[in-house]
Amino acid sequence: MSDVVLDANVIVGMLDEGDSLHASAHGLVAKLKRDGHRPVLLDFLLAEALSALCRRSFERKRRPPVLSAVVGWIDRRRQGGRVRFPALTGGTFDAALRIVEASRGELNFNDARLVVMQRGGEIGDVASFDADFDTVDGFRRLS
Repeated sequence: MSDVVLDANVIVGMLDEGDSLHASAHGLVAKLKRDGHRPVLLDFLLAEALSALCRRSFERKRRPPVLSAVVGWIDRRRQGGRVRFPALTGGTFDAALRIVEASRGELNFNDARLVVMQRGGEIGDVASFDADFDTVDGFRRLS
């Protein structure tokens, strides 16, 4: 069984029934599990997903997809030991900045951090709908 990190866009898709990727996100996670992979949640990607859900709801002048349910979902996984908290070192920070710069902003900081972490062997494959990762040589993305 291998660990697969869930990118923020997959998490958002799972948690927001109104998201265009809702069914795809659930299908992707189900496929990962069927194939013997274990979905992994990283703290900074959960924070990104929660922020996106809050921003989206504010911009659309509607409540987020039952915010208390989203926070509860995150809390249950954290309390169950399913959320990882990888340290952000100065070296990782600097390397991620260089990747953001090299991609001309195509990759955001968290995406660049995933690239650094994967290259350093801290994480394996990443489940993401973000095709921008495909521009990074050797990056392993499942979709």
